[in-house]
Amino acid sequence: MAGNPAPDWEGRSLEGEMVRLDDLRGQIVVLNVWATWCAPCVREMPALEALHREYGPRGVTVIGASVDRGSARGAVRSFVEDHDISFLILLDPDQSIMSRFRTLGVPETFLIGPDGVIAHRWIGEFDPMKPSETERVERLLDEMAH
Repeated sequence: MAGNPAPDWEGRSLEGEMVRLDDLRGQIVVLNVWATWCAPCVREMPALEALHREYGPRGVTVIGASVDRGSARGAVRSFVEDHDISFLILLDPDQSIMSRFRTLGVPETFLIGPDGVIAHRWIGEFDPMKPSETERVERLLDEMAH
């Protein structure tokens, strides 16, 4: 998938607003596909939050696409509050993102450049704040600046 354009996908925020990936062109997007019942997903959340806090002001948008089923909105909202998550969480109760992005499961994370092309794909749990991973984000930021 790296090197290919990110598929168009949209999800609904906890406030009910529809957000389309295509609308985020021009920004670097870290798109994390996760679920509240997924232990590795839960373990990743603090580092994704740290990534958001560090790189958000520099133009990186972190999105958590929750694939929890339809009735889970309350559970997702509670999870976000309990874990002090301030990055954008989008609900995908039909799990359409999984077929669009051809994920193998959760968690999976995609680094999408400002041109809408997937720069990197992480399958399974990872630490987005590890230097080898933040370097990927830094490279895209450098490219954007030039």
